[in-house]
Amino acid sequence: MIQRPDLEDFRTQAREFFAREVPAVLHGVDAPVDRARAVRGALHRAGFSGVSIPEYAGGRGLSADHEDIVTDEATTLAVTADRPAFLGVNVILPALIDVGAAELVAEVGPRILSADAIACQLFSEPDAGSDLAGVMTRATEVDGGWRVQGQKVWTSYAHLADFGLALVRTDPEAPKHSGLTMLLIDMNAPGVTVRPIKQMTGDGEFNEVFLDNVFVRADRLVGTVGGGWKVAGTVLGHERLAISRSGGVGVRNPISVRALVDLVTRHDTISVPDVQSSLLDAWMGERTAAILSRQTTVQARSGLPLGPETSLGKMHRTRNAFRNARLATEFGLPCGGAWIGDEYAGTAYEILNSPGMAFGGGTDDIQRNIVAERILGLPREQAVDPRDRRTAVGHQSSSQSTGKAGEQ
Repeated sequence: MIQRPDLEDFRTQAREFFAREVPAVLHGVDAPVDRARAVRGALHRAGFSGVSIPEYAGGRGLSADHEDIVTDEATTLAVTADRPAFLGVNVILPALIDVGAAELVAEVGPRILSADAIACQLFSEPDAGSDLAGVMTRATEVDGGWRVQGQKVWTSYAHLADFGLALVRTDPEAPKHSGLTMLLIDMNAPGVTVRPIKQMTGDGEFNEVFLDNVFVRADRLVGTVGGGWKVAGTVLGHERLAISRSGGVGVRNPISVRALVDLVTRHDTISVPDVQSSLLDAWMGERTAAILSRQTTVQARSGLPLGPETSLGKMHRTRNAFRNARLATEFGLPCGGAWIGDEYAGTAYEILNSPGMAFGGGTDDIQRNIVAERILGLPREQAVDPRDRRTAVGHQSSSQSTGKAGEQ
C-alpha cells in the first residue's frame, strides 16, 4: 500500500467513495451489464475511473500512484460488479493509446471509462490459441471498409460487448505474422452471433463469436494494414500487466494474504507454526508480484513499450492465486469451493476462478517461453517445417502469443 502524505487526501476520498457510493448505486441492480455500468459510471463521475489515463481519452492524467490507490481501496463488491468493464478500461483502451489511435481513443475512451460501452477482445480461435499468429478469420477490403468472416472463441463478455478488438487475416499469402490486421468491430452489427460458454464458477462470461460477412468501417482500422501482430503484442502486454495488478494486496481480493489472516484469526489458528509459515510464503509472493507490477506500471505510464517483464508479473499472479486458493480451503473455509450464502461467496468464486488464471493473457507455458528467450537469452525452439512460411508451427513467437482464455 502506498503511504505518502500528499496522496492521503486522495486515498481518503477513494475509501469514502467505495464505502458509501458503490453499495448505493448497486442497490436493486441485478443484471451484470447494468451493474458494471452503474459502478463504472459512478467511478467516472467521481474521477476514479482511469485516473492515470490521459485527459483526451476521458481520464484524469494523474500518476500511477493515484491508480494504485484506487486499486488498493476498491472493495470486492465494486470489483465483482465491474468485471464486464475490466478489459476495456485496463487493456484495450491503454493499448489503443499506445499504438497512437488518437482519434479513435478520443471517441471511444470516455465511453469505455464510464462503461457506456463494453469492450471485448476477439483474438483466440478454435485452431489458434497459443499459436495466435495462426488466426484464420478473414477480412476482405471493400468500398468504405472491410468484410469479416470467421470464428473466435473464449472471448470474455462478448455477449455484453458493444465493440470488439479483432485480430484478422488480411493477406493469406504473406508470412503468417505479416498478414494480420487489427480492426474494431461493432458487436451489434449484422452478422455477429455470440454464444456463451458455461464455466464451473457458474458464470458464462466466455463466448464463441461467429462473424458472418460483418462490415467494418475503414476508420475502425487500428494501426496499419499488415501491422496487426504488433498491435496484438501491445494488447497482450497490457492484459498481462492488468492480470498481475488484479491480484493486489487491497481489500478487493477475497483470497489475498490480508483475507487469509482474517480467516485464520476467526478460526483461532494464527499461532500455529505451519499456518504462519504458509502465510509468510504467501505474503512474500504477493510482495514480489506487487513490486514487479509496480515497476511495469511506471514503465507503461512513462510511455515506454511494455516488455517481457509483464510475463513475470502474470506468472507470479497465477502462482499466488493457486496457492492462496489452496490455503483458503486448508485454513478451514467452511464452504470450500461451494457457494454457501453471501459471507464467503467472493472467496468461493476466487477459488473456482483461480485455475483460469493460468490461461488469461497467454498460457503459463507461453509465459515461460517468453522469460526463457527474452530475459534469460535461451535459444528458441526450432520450427517444425521452416519451408512453409505461412503455417510452420514450431516456435510460436511466444513474445506475443495468447492462450485458451486469453481474453480475460
